[in-house]
Amino acid sequence: MELYLRQLKYNFNARHHLHALLPNEAFVFCICTDKEIWNISCSKDSFSYEQSSNLENIDSFISTTKSTAIRLLNGDTRLSQLKKQNEIVYEGSFRHFLLLESVIWLCREYDELDSAASF
Repeated sequence: MELYLRQLKYNFNARHHLHALLPNEAFVFCICTDKEIWNISCSKDSFSYEQSSNLENIDSFISTTKSTAIRLLNGDTRLSQLKKQNEIVYEGSFRHFLLLESVIWLCREYDELDSAASF
């Protein structure tokens, strides 16, 4: 999981135009898999993650399997599709759900030429 979170952080930092989507105050979400709990914090100015068992001050919570979490973080499947297919359990506001889906989806790996051609 750390490899995928590291890649997400790299893409987040490289895509400065996404920072305007985020609030000034950190938005914290938790991804809980079978054996791991990861807290991810992002704001206009920062993106950080840590493996932790601390579930305090979490804005949104996602519970799923490790393979599904990897598909989500890798940008293979959108958060809303996983929820619709009952592959995740989400707890949090709808606003945070949309924000989280947007950030993860827009920070995925993609080929610059393919994305430009799709418009």
